[in-house]
Amino acid sequence: MKTGPQNLSQALLEFSPASRFRKKTSGPLKILHLLSQQPGKTGSGVYLQAMTVLGDRAGYRQRAVIGLPGDAPLPDVPPLAADDLFAVRFDRPPVSFHIPGMSDIMPYPSTRFSTFTDAMREDYLQAFWNILNTAAKDFKPDIIHSHHLWLLTALARFRFPDTPICVSSHGTELRQLVNAPKLAPFVVPGCRDVDLVFALHEDNKRQIMTAYGIPENRNQITGAGFRSDLFRPADSCVPGFGREELTIVYAGKISAPKGVPWLIQAMRRVRVPEGKKIRLLLAGSAGEGGGEEIRRQAADLKNVVFLGALTQTALADVLREADVFVLPSFFEGLPLVVVESLACECRVVVTDLPGLDSWMPEDLCADRVVEKVPLPRLVGPDTPISEDLARFVDDLSKALSRQLEMAAACKGEAGIACRVAGLSWEGVFKKIQAAYLELAGGFR
Repeated sequence: MKTGPQNLSQALLEFSPASRFRKKTSGPLKILHLLSQQPGKTGSGVYLQAMTVLGDRAGYRQRAVIGLPGDAPLPDVPPLAADDLFAVRFDRPPVSFHIPGMSDIMPYPSTRFSTFTDAMREDYLQAFWNILNTAAKDFKPDIIHSHHLWLLTALARFRFPDTPICVSSHGTELRQLVNAPKLAPFVVPGCRDVDLVFALHEDNKRQIMTAYGIPENRNQITGAGFRSDLFRPADSCVPGFGREELTIVYAGKISAPKGVPWLIQAMRRVRVPEGKKIRLLLAGSAGEGGGEEIRRQAADLKNVVFLGALTQTALADVLREADVFVLPSFFEGLPLVVVESLACECRVVVTDLPGLDSWMPEDLCADRVVEKVPLPRLVGPDTPISEDLARFVDDLSKALSRQLEMAAACKGEAGIACRVAGLSWEGVFKKIQAAYLELAGGFR
């Protein structure tokens, strides 16, 4: 049943900023978090969970609007109780399709925004309109903290013209503007009028300013962080010099845009340090990203192990026992897992992703703790040109070989974790909390 304007899509198309009056808040801040997909399953979901934990420590009252598959149980979003979570349920009327993901390949069955029909778009907006009304009815948030400059954020701007809205960009919305350009007219006007955007890094900030027309004074670089209580060095471990087997870990979607097929090719060429064995552990699910084909590609490699999707706790346990982390991805917003692996004392091989240098401590590359592999030329945001792939595999295998050699020579504490200590969620939240307090103090 429709409870808002007759046509929400038309309302977003015609959106124009309105003058607004904002009262200063008193008492504990009330924050309404918005995430259009499942918490905890992707980087944005981990980000949301970090904000709710740290917001609770700051004494805030909080609720969250989320998206869920129709039969999924309510997720654990500590410290929020079940009554604080308001979910749009997909796979059932009025949204009888899989939950749309901000990436075209998600770790669960999903719909691509590029396949939206007019009816699907309107049903999607109406479902979130209804749940926004329910979540805010007796809560009256002081601030809305949304994730992704996309449809839900634009809808929230239209629905709550007098409430400050800040938005955490994860980079994926910029890719969706390319992959689903027909949705841009419904997205950009409302998103352009948000109060503040939390950008991942300088490159991300500049892209947002260009794509959305959001001025620099409403873009703030906060980055993203890692859970310092989980991702930390092992309490005790045998250094690489004293172990028979060295471990490489990959964590992410098992898909081509993440570079996994070429990582498996590179494993066939990696030079094994003398007297050692090596293995590759792949943590993550395939969703609908060709995972079975990738598994078949690695079927004859006995030292390649697929772990499936892991919780943050389980991933931290794996990384603490690893020697090298590898991320051969062709596109990332800000690869949190790189920082998480460094916090666990892993060496890193990563593609030379845009914005990487602007947030990662530069001495890590200079000291060869982190080794960057040149990206192949790309068609669109994440499709490599075939002519460049042989060189990419060769570069990747050589980088892995060098990092394994250095891991094998390690005779004690590497001292990597201390270099990224400032990139924890606590550091990120300190910046976001300052923004909350400024937004709650009046109007821009």
